[in-house]
Amino acid sequence: MPIVMVSVGHTFKKHPASDMDSNNGYNTPTSRKTREHWEYAQSIAPDIFISFGKALGLIEILLSVIMYLFHVSIHVALCVGGFVGLGFLFLGFYKTDLEIEKEH
Repeated sequence: MPIVMVSVGHTFKKHPASDMDSNNGYNTPTSRKTREHWEYAQSIAPDIFISFGKALGLIEILLSVIMYLFHVSIHVALCVGGFVGLGFLFLGFYKTDLEIEKEH
């Protein structure tokens, strides 16, 4: 998940979506409210997803080491990693939408 978040952030940054109807870019109901919302979302979403992805990477490395030291089963480790990853993904969307609403 951290690699996906950082990769998507870099892709959004390098190729920002300009068309609201294309289903590309940071595309949520909040970002589609107005053209200003859309443009602002496309400008802030990449940085948020890159920073959250990097933080998630560090957290998952730390969690992996801790679970290894405590001999946690691979099934539990995968579930924990998956839930933490999904949590950060949703947090990235939540933070971006909050920033859009706050700015506009």
